[in-house]
Amino acid sequence: TSTSAVSGGSITSDGGAPITARGVVWSTSQNPTVETNLGVTSNGTGTGTFTSNLTNLQPGTVYYVRAYATNSVGTVYGNQQTFTTHNGLPVLTTDAVTSITATTAACGGNITSDGGFAITARGVVWSASENPTTTSNLGVTSDGAGTGSYTSSLTNLQPGTVYYVRAYATNSLGTAYGNQLSFTTQDGAITLSTNAITSITATTAVSGGNISTDGGATITARGVVWSTSENPTTTSNHGMTADGTGTGSFTSNLTNLQPGTVYYVRAYATNIAGTIYGNQLSFSTLNEEFVYNPITGKAWMNRNLGASRVATNVNDTEAYGDLYQWGRGVDGHQIKTSTTTTTLSNADNPGHGNFILTSSSPYDWRSPQNDNLWQGVNGINNPCPTGYRLPTEAEFNAELASWSSNNSAGAFNSPLKLTSAGYRHRDNGLIYAIGTSGYYWTSTVDGANSRNLYFDDVNAHMTSLNRGLGFSVRCIKE
Repeated sequence: TSTSAVSGGSITSDGGAPITARGVVWSTSQNPTVETNLGVTSNGTGTGTFTSNLTNLQPGTVYYVRAYATNSVGTVYGNQQTFTTHNGLPVLTTDAVTSITATTAACGGNITSDGGFAITARGVVWSASENPTTTSNLGVTSDGAGTGSYTSSLTNLQPGTVYYVRAYATNSLGTAYGNQLSFTTQDGAITLSTNAITSITATTAVSGGNISTDGGATITARGVVWSTSENPTTTSNHGMTADGTGTGSFTSNLTNLQPGTVYYVRAYATNIAGTIYGNQLSFSTLNEEFVYNPITGKAWMNRNLGASRVATNVNDTEAYGDLYQWGRGVDGHQIKTSTTTTTLSNADNPGHGNFILTSSSPYDWRSPQNDNLWQGVNGINNPCPTGYRLPTEAEFNAELASWSSNNSAGAFNSPLKLTSAGYRHRDNGLIYAIGTSGYYWTSTVDGANSRNLYFDDVNAHMTSLNRGLGFSVRCIKE
């Protein structure tokens, strides 16, 4: 063992004088004697065979052993034997790796020998590099003490990664390791599909998704994303839902949609490996109901673009709707909380949903300017639902002439039920005059500016203002 061994000798002749002492001697140097040794036994007298127990040895050490026998003539030694004590470390094996997911696995070990010293710690170690140890690893478990089998849980692993694992056991002499095994965590790839879109109205719809596999990692978020542009994501969209966690089917309610608008929808699911999207579906919201002014003979949408309902009063916040920069499409900039940028666009479609700030002439979000963005139902960036367009200055002037009073009261009491939604400033993106004034774009241009309808508590008239401002839009039916 690490501290003991068994030897002995056989005395075939006493040389004619009685054997008075016999045993074995040992040392770490060759040819030990009864006078020079690290240990000696006394195993009786006489001839014949005897057994000797060598004790108090040091682990992992080479020893030299000789039997001895003494009579009146002197002491004689047998042939020299050599052996090495066990190193005293535990003997163990590593269990097979099972229950592998993207972030966890199960393993363990079996300690068949404690090396002669009590096992004080045991477990497994793992790493992305070979031969992990208790001092160099990506993870280590502590699974009690003593010999025998034990089970270990490997946690906080990374998806799709090769790991090396070894069981370990520690006694007072040190730590020993079992055989090394390797395994690869699941890649965390989620499988999901987007549910068919149902219950479509002018401003709402229902969809959802079905997550069939989580890729070996817990689904921490799921829902749907939608946009008027293809392939919406959780960071680039016109809307998204949060519909719990885990696998299986879920239902999502799409809200605040624009009437008569084509939307693209994808289910999404997130785990530690990232966010995956289902197949893309598209649908068109229903055209909004319109209102008719018998005096002007014109039909209009019954609410502002982006409003969730027909106004109940001139300061109905749910009827304020969005604020558009003149000539821009439905790209997200019109949402009052959209982020801002100071980079002007040199294209009719900026390709993002930021509200573009401008503080120098001609105070337009586009450079160079384009006067032909909002003309007619086929206008380049017409934000209105199918069959609707921006009104001209003449058409808004005709409505104004039919009001009962030239102020915000007349605006609300008209068939259009206009609201005082305020405006978004081109300099800083802040919103002003909420609840006190209304600003509504027309399609008519006026030099570097565009014409708009303005009203407050005391007056209403047409005016010409910078295209970088964010105003309300009310669409007229073609």
